[in-house]
Amino acid sequence: MIGGRRVKQAAVFRTVAVKMLVVMLVVTPAALAQQPKTPADIPVEAFAALPGFSKASISPDGDKMAYFVELDGQREVMVQHLDGSNAFRVPPPKGSNFSDYRWANNGVILFQSRMTLKRRVFRSKTQETRWFSLNLDNTEFTWLGKPKRRSDEHVSQYEHIVDMLPDDPDHILMEMDMQLDGMAEVYQVDVRSGRRAIRKGNSRGIQNWFTDNNSVVRLGNGYDGSKWVAKLKNSDGKWMNLKKTDWAKRYNVKGFSNKPNTLYVSGLSSHGTEGLFELNIDTGEIVDQVFVHDSVDLDSAFEDTATGKIKGVYYTDDYTRIKYLDKNMIPMQRGIDKALPDSINTILGHIKSRDWYFIFVASDRNPGGYYLYDRPNRKLSFVASLRAQVNPELMASVEPVNIPTRDGEEIPGYMIVPNGKEAQHLPTIVMPHGGPFGVRDTAEWDYEAQFYASRGYLVLKPNFRGSGGYGPAFEVAGYNQWGGLMQDDVTDSTNWLIKNGYSDPERICIVGNSYGGYAALMGVIKEPGLYKCAISVNGVTNLVRLKSGDKSNSIGGRSWTKRMGLKGVKDKEVSPHHRAEEVSAPVLLMSSVDDARVPWKMSRDMHKRLEKLKKESTYVKIKDGTHHMVTAQSRLAALKAAEKFLAKHLGK
Repeated sequence: MIGGRRVKQAAVFRTVAVKMLVVMLVVTPAALAQQPKTPADIPVEAFAALPGFSKASISPDGDKMAYFVELDGQREVMVQHLDGSNAFRVPPPKGSNFSDYRWANNGVILFQSRMTLKRRVFRSKTQETRWFSLNLDNTEFTWLGKPKRRSDEHVSQYEHIVDMLPDDPDHILMEMDMQLDGMAEVYQVDVRSGRRAIRKGNSRGIQNWFTDNNSVVRLGNGYDGSKWVAKLKNSDGKWMNLKKTDWAKRYNVKGFSNKPNTLYVSGLSSHGTEGLFELNIDTGEIVDQVFVHDSVDLDSAFEDTATGKIKGVYYTDDYTRIKYLDKNMIPMQRGIDKALPDSINTILGHIKSRDWYFIFVASDRNPGGYYLYDRPNRKLSFVASLRAQVNPELMASVEPVNIPTRDGEEIPGYMIVPNGKEAQHLPTIVMPHGGPFGVRDTAEWDYEAQFYASRGYLVLKPNFRGSGGYGPAFEVAGYNQWGGLMQDDVTDSTNWLIKNGYSDPERICIVGNSYGGYAALMGVIKEPGLYKCAISVNGVTNLVRLKSGDKSNSIGGRSWTKRMGLKGVKDKEVSPHHRAEEVSAPVLLMSSVDDARVPWKMSRDMHKRLEKLKKESTYVKIKDGTHHMVTAQSRLAALKAAEKFLAKHLGK
């Protein structure tokens, strides 16, 4: 349980001397001699490490900077003046990890932490969020969701910022479920003291509230059992049940437009992809097309964190990109792209008081770096690398590919080719992604794929049907196809590698996390001889158990479990645990004990079952990291175990 008291600087913060605006490295001859000369020389720790400098942002007045750093194996926040003075680090509360932060005003920073807890009121482990504030004037650290009662059973499972209240920088709107009944209330919270007053009471089935551009709560949605609930306050101040409107059956609300009585909504475009449109609330008619792409979906609309207004949209072709709604940003983006060619350049923020732009630059071989553009002086300065220990010149290139499937269709994917090698007859890792629905792989730098490539393995990341981003029909095709069409797409991708001579057919391993771990295990069950080994990290080994737990313990679980499994067959028939006797190759199973999504004992139990069946199985229990392996220690443990396992079964 995290305490809610205010904590003085001596107990929380550690001072560090840092100069960060323009990084200058002095490299000695001895240091140069120690630099990796080939990808294989790069230590596994360099890939497992969390970004040394990430999510940087500048205070509204342009005087101070904050950013995530990795220190002692965990993510912390560094705060400093732009010249590097007065720097100090903020570690997360004990037992948690920082996941986000934002400037409330020039003197207060808000921090979000995540943790895995097991409370008496819940039947299983839960992933929970907390928001804290740091007052830079007196270094007081305050938990904004501190309960009024001492009992830890009356702490909201999640805390979410609804509105930053741009006209009132001393307060924010937060939603919390203080009664633990699956219904959130909205509070106005003082960012310094944590004092709060309720602004919107709970409503049956509503877990998420949204405000309009005047910071008025006007939209709510969520699950009531297995039923999706959505309600909207119209221009007359009356709450509408959106399920009773025709337009809500075709469109999903993304936010409020700056035009009166108008919403941004997403829905099907003429290309079969999901686009963004403006819709009149009173008439239910589309009044403008904001964003449509002919081959990929809108990812999301994004807001200005200071104003709460939607300022653009994210979409992903091979890389995640931005389209700005502000037409003045288009020539700015064009100029930055000209100055920084051969990379994906994203404007993260605009410091209006100085007319500075903060920019993130990345590519398939470059994990990323930050630049500051001083527009009045027309000066572009390098700030810092996301991963200073990674040399982009030694990284593998990523090639987009289209893969034919057995039913005459094609699926997209990405082939990561080891640096300095031709894609011919190579030992190979087939790496299906997690999710599985609504998630996809991209060409962007990925620590796991790049690590495997550095050890000489060709890596293929197929976006099987069920993946998101390619239109609703592509995703829906994967529903109820666990062990079916989704698995066939992965199999067809592997056979495509062999047919084209990219892979050595005697040295292919299938590797995945979460759903990808499930697909890895089903690969060596359904396709004997195709894969020489399988690695599952926090994978779904027991589909029957997962569905049962989701239905009883998760808000909305009864809804999404309807898409799990394989249509027409019992869950046991597509559950690796129940088909363990068919496993045809050595297996490495890994799981995090603080995984709140897939119980870690699933992998342990699968290992025990395989051992009883005299199958070759290795199990690695990971101390922490959560389902998403968010710590350097968990990533390092997984990569080291995988490297040893692959060397044994595929050869170096």
